[in-house]
Amino acid sequence: MRMNADLAVDMATLARLHAALDSVVETEHVLAAIHATAAAPPAGIVRVSSLLGEAREVLRALLARPERRVDTGT
Repeated sequence: MRMNADLAVDMATLARLHAALDSVVETEHVLAAIHATAAAPPAGIVRVSSLLGEAREVLRALLARPERRVDTGT
């Protein structure tokens, strides 16, 4: 019974990670549209876009199968 509870927690964690990744990608699209339409995008938009890119890569790494994960040394 304990293994079923652990599996449920793992599945919930995976679902949250996928939802977070979806949100990051959607936000990146919104910021890209702002960036594309602004004559001179504010520095904050550029910085947040960069941070979202980093967040996307971290989430993708967390969602990768263990045998496909790359050790980043952190």
